[in-house]
Amino acid sequence: MIAYEVEPKVFEMFPAFHRGVVAATGIDNRGSNSGMARLLSEAIAQVGPVPSAAEEERIAAWNAAYKKFGADPKRYTPSIQFLYEQMRRGKPPRSINPVVDAMNLTSIRWMLPCGGDDLDSVDGGDLRLGLATGEETFAPLFKPLAVEHPNRGEVIYYTPQTQRVLCRRWTWRNADFSKLTPETHSVAINVDAMIPPFTEAGLAEAMSSLVSLLQPICAGATKTHILSPLRMRIEIEI
Repeated sequence: MIAYEVEPKVFEMFPAFHRGVVAATGIDNRGSNSGMARLLSEAIAQVGPVPSAAEEERIAAWNAAYKKFGADPKRYTPSIQFLYEQMRRGKPPRSINPVVDAMNLTSIRWMLPCGGDDLDSVDGGDLRLGLATGEETFAPLFKPLAVEHPNRGEVIYYTPQTQRVLCRRWTWRNADFSKLTPETHSVAINVDAMIPPFTEAGLAEAMSSLVSLLQPICAGATKTHILSPLRMRIEIEI
């Protein structure tokens, strides 16, 4: 059992924040899926040359949140903005594996940050979104031997028992140790929203859509949760 919580201080600073969590266990993430790759390509092709009003509104909410905890969004671009900027530069996300493809597709379709981590990588530890003390450690994706420390007060996603950071600056950069691979059997996928400009119904629908993408391809068992000021803690059984 993994305890998953958002620290009260995060909700005190960001009362509009809601985190959807899709926990999937017993999955098969091997190989690729032509249908998923096709859906991803179709979603990328529908992105217009300039941001829509909805995209601008949602990205503005994340930029404001980054500034509030001391991160310059022009230097540390929130993941959803970076994803859309890359697509407009002709650098869309490539097909990697079924779960990663489903997360990227969800991000594009719903204009929401969506990222996941291998639950076996936390070695029985818990998961927490909170404010950094600066003592935690982080090794970014593809740099497993690097050692970084987050800034004090930075919003981080981490394992409290080991103080290892899974993602810095909320949605900015993922760790190497918890990345999703073909050998991943259990995953926690985060779907983040600021409400407003997003809606609770829209977040629930985005999560349901993600589950409908995963189940036919990866099988396994899925459960969905929404963390908010009214529910700050859940438990995930693996």
